[in-house]
Amino acid sequence: MRPARFQQFAIAAYQAAGLQAEPWTEGTTRPFGVKVRLPGGAEIWHAITTQPRDGDRQEEPEQPVEKEAPHPVDVPELPAGRAPVAAVERYLAALISNAGSAEVSRVYGYSDREQSGSTAGFGVEFWSGAKAFAPFVHAMRPGQTSPGQEFDLPREV
Repeated sequence: MRPARFQQFAIAAYQAAGLQAEPWTEGTTRPFGVKVRLPGGAEIWHAITTQPRDGDRQEEPEQPVEKEAPHPVDVPELPAGRAPVAAVERYLAALISNAGSAEVSRVYGYSDREQSGSTAGFGVEFWSGAKAFAPFVHAMRPGQTSPGQEFDLPREV
């Protein structure tokens, strides 16, 4: 799934869950992303980058591969008040996984990987072999007026 289509897919998945979500961009630095407001009022801005399937050519029409959609997973409940960023990863990953796309084979939170890395976010693997990455770039707690520096996320939002 290419970035523009994944952006629309993610927004639709979040909105279907009752969240406010809208396209977000930082020009050519991050041309695709989503700004999403969580149930407690915190906001997350995540970028969208993709790794195309082998042989994919951007100038040609996309050729989606569909198989079985991921089995539904439990959507973790975010705690009232502040939620750990790792819980937000699992929450958004579950919404994407449960959206019912037959193109999606697997969704995972970055903190759930064997080597979790330093950036929060989630990834999506597609049956075509393509991948999408959604690193959290900004986070803002309820009542804050500015999200702060990119990738400088609080532990809780």
